Amino acid sequence: MFTGRLAKFAAMSTLLGVVFAGVGTVATGQTTTTQPKERVKARAKETVKEKAKSKEKAAASAPLDLNKASEEELVEQLPGVGEATAKKIVAGRPYAKVDDLAKAGVPARTIDGIRSLVTVSQAPAPSAVETSAKAKVARKKAAPSPAPAPSAPLDLNKASEEELSGALPGVGEATAKKIVAGRPYSKVDDLAKAGVPARTIDGIRSLVTVSQAPAPPPAVVETPAKAKMVRKKAEASPEPAAPVTTAAKTAKGKAAAKAKAKATLAPGQKVNLNTASKEELDVLPGIGPVRAQAIIEARPFKKIEDIKTVKGIKEVEFGLIKDIITVD
Repeated sequence: MFTGRLAKFAAMSTLLGVVFAGVGTVATGQTTTTQPKERVKARAKETVKEKAKSKEKAAASAPLDLNKASEEELVEQLPGVGEATAKKIVAGRPYAKVDDLAKAGVPARTIDGIRSLVTVSQAPAPSAVETSAKAKVARKKAAPSPAPAPSAPLDLNKASEEELSGALPGVGEATAKKIVAGRPYSKVDDLAKAGVPARTIDGIRSLVTVSQAPAPPPAVVETPAKAKMVRKKAEASPEPAAPVTTAAKTAKGKAAAKAKAKATLAPGQKVNLNTASKEELDVLPGIGPVRAQAIIEARPFKKIEDIKTVKGIKEVEFGLIKDIITVD
């Protein structure tokens, strides 16, 4: 009986061992599966803490020089400063004070946040040797290159402005214009009359010459015979016709219109304003088809002066036709 109980206990022990082994395997598998994720998260938290500590440590140390720090140092040690802001800070150098960061595009909030963590070193003054060398180079660039001396003396009475300003020392465009405007010259010292300074004249005296100005043409002596010929030509030339005035043109036009009308009508014939056709009225000087139609529409007329009531017929037009019209 005891033996049977012992066998049952052994069997139960074996079964429990198998169950515990399975549970251990499952637990082990879960641990294996979840353990890398937890480690990554923990490592990330540690990295953030390490960076924060490094920034705090750096902040506690000497302030960061805005004129010397690298982009990496700016990003690592200054809160609120990323890569883009660090590039702006480096590009905006040099700075005379911390507030100059605003000129580089750094926000005011960021500037206030890092004010106690940064400093600004003074830019090193250039040495006396460097300053002297730079000044010498600047003077060489500013000083105009001396004009090459002309191979032959330049004629002040013939040389162009370009030749004068390009070949003579101390003679620019303005002085060259003065020289050309003051021609002719009989000697070099005459340049003073053209407004050229004495110092410039002395500087170019050996480089210029003065050619003799051509003699003026001889004066023409008028002989009695030539004077007589001139008078004859003047007497033979017809006098200019008197200018034609507007009044004369108007009178001439009226006379021509009347002559044309009389030539169209038979001798003594007049146009009856109350019975004439449009074509007959059109013959009248100064009337035309439009006014002829207006005359027809305004009929009858009691006297010839009534035609002046027609639109477009005034004293001028009436004066042209009053001798060749009737109302009888």
